Formats: sequence, structure tokens, C-alpha cells
Amino acid sequence: MSDSLHILPSTDDVASLAQIRSLAQQTATQQTCLCLSDPGLSSSQIQNWFGPHVVLHTVQSRSPLMHCVKLYQLARRMKIGQQHALCWNPARFPASALPMLKLLDSFDSMITTPSKRELAYPGMTGHTVLKNSKQIFVSSDYLRTAHFPDSTVLSPIVAAPAPCQPDWNLRQQLGLSPSTTVMLSMGRLDSSCRLKEAVWITGILENLHQEIHLVLCGQGAQRRTLEQYRDQMLLRPRIHFTPPWCNHASLMQQADCLLVTADHSGRDWAILQAIQYELPVVASRSDGNEECVVHEQTGFIGGPSAGGLAKFIHQLMIQSDLLPPKRKESAENELIGQWAAVLNR
Repeated sequence: MSDSLHILPSTDDVASLAQIRSLAQQTATQQTCLCLSDPGLSSSQIQNWFGPHVVLHTVQSRSPLMHCVKLYQLARRMKIGQQHALCWNPARFPASALPMLKLLDSFDSMITTPSKRELAYPGMTGHTVLKNSKQIFVSSDYLRTAHFPDSTVLSPIVAAPAPCQPDWNLRQQLGLSPSTTVMLSMGRLDSSCRLKEAVWITGILENLHQEIHLVLCGQGAQRRTLEQYRDQMLLRPRIHFTPPWCNHASLMQQADCLLVTADHSGRDWAILQAIQYELPVVASRSDGNEECVVHEQTGFIGGPSAGGLAKFIHQLMIQSDLLPPKRKESAENELIGQWAAVLNR
């Protein structure tokens, strides 16, 4: 597999970065990742998290004009016109990226879990990228049939289950007792992920269970809003934020369930990864989530109201054998082959 160039909207796109990391680890090939912005100023942490097989590039500027100039200069130094690129979620690309994108000779688009707004209004940059893409890859059958009829379905790549010793103790780090139930939410912290619902679910369940906590593992612009919302509901001791640049296998193996409140239309990477690790999933009702989760076998599909999701978590807590572990056969080899074909185009 040849060296590959991935262009992402920002370092907040945790799911895309995690897939690139898994791809590099499983194929032992060099991947180049260009993030158009770094709002969290976490590029050095991400590079350490990536390891030697992924090289991260990003620029940061408050001025749209300077951001445009810096992106263009970086692209010239990287000689991106000589590589075939994969543009992840182009509907989130800023307008300042347009001059840089014109340097690309050829590129494809990868649509993962777009919000309804991104599907309806991809913006000038997103529309340009989609129009000029040689091929569009989507993460779910629903996206192909309802929005991108000429696209190809490419499932998110996940790490295969393997024995993993936790490199840090989640409950010990957060000061929780061993019997504490931990709900985990992973991904971007923005409005389209509806994480206020996760905070509200914690408020519902605290009236039924004394030891219930929520861990939000992600990065995004809504973190400050979520912190304020948590404090207004007097849930500060029960809701914790952790950076996403960690060992996801270790984190998922220490949680009791994955809570997905977003109503995305694509297959969510975190859901597929949790199923590989045999972590029960409680997800809101959407076409993409229903393609991932087999109701009452690998998890539950409910909601979209907070009460509907809280009901299933409550059932998991009072009935430990409700979802007995069932090893899901890994399609790792097939997935790697599909991604290899895409990156070698």
C-alpha cells in the first residue's frame, strides 16, 4: 500500500483520526494527515498518539485570510498535488481551504457521520469538493441510497479485539469506586452530537442509582457549553471529560456501556469499535445507528428522547446478563483489503 494523504476539517474530528490511526497500525504503512485547523491546539498530543506511521500537519490562525495563506503555503511545501488525497467530511471544510484544494490533481471524498445540516447545506467548499471528487465513499447504505446514489459504501475501519492491559485505571484516576457504573460517550463535542441529552440522561439515572457516572471522551467547540449545562444541573461530580488521545481499547474495556445520543445518518465508528470490544451500546434511533446495532443483541436502539435511552441503561444496570457477551467475528482482513484498494487508486 502506498503512502496516503488524508485531509480532515479539524483536529476535533476524533472518529476520522482514530480510523487513520487504526489503518496505519494494521497496515504498517505511512499515512500523512492534514488537518485544516487545530482549535484545541493539540497537534503535539495527537502526533504522539498517532505514533511513527502517521505524520500530522496543521495550521492555526485567527484571521481567515492568514489561515488561507498558511494552508496554501503548507500545501506547496508538502507537494500535495503529487498525491491522491482522501477528503474526510468535506462539508465541514472552511472556505479558507479552497485555494489549497485547487492544488490537488485528484481526490476522493469520504462521508462518515454527517449531521442533517451538512447533508442539506454542504457549503461552498464542501460542494466544490464533492463535485470534483473522482469517487465518493460513504459509511452506510442509507447515505448511499438517500443522498449519494453514485457513491460506494466503505465501512469505518476499527481495531480488531485483542488482549489489552489498561495503561491507566479509569476509576482510580477519576476517584470512583470499583462498583461505579460508567457510561462512555466518544466523538466530537458539537451540537449535532446532542450530548446535552447524555447529560440529561445522567440526571435521570442519578435518581435511581447512586453510583452512575458519565465520561465524555472527545474534543470540540461545545465543551464549554456542556460544562456549564452540567453545572446548572448540579451534576459536576458525576460527569467527567477526558481527552480523546488515549488508548481507546483500554477506555472501552473499563466502561459499562457506550452511550450514543447523536442522530447521525452514517455508521458511527465508536459504535462499531465498541461492538468489537463487546461493550454494550445504547444508541439513539437513526438509520446509521440501526445498521450498526442489532437491537437486544449487541445493544439497544431507543429514544430519541433522553428517557427512552435512560430506560435501557437502567435495564443494563439491574440485569447484568441482559446482553451476554457474544464474540463478533472480525472482518478485519476484508476491511483492510477494501481500504487498500481505495488508498491505492
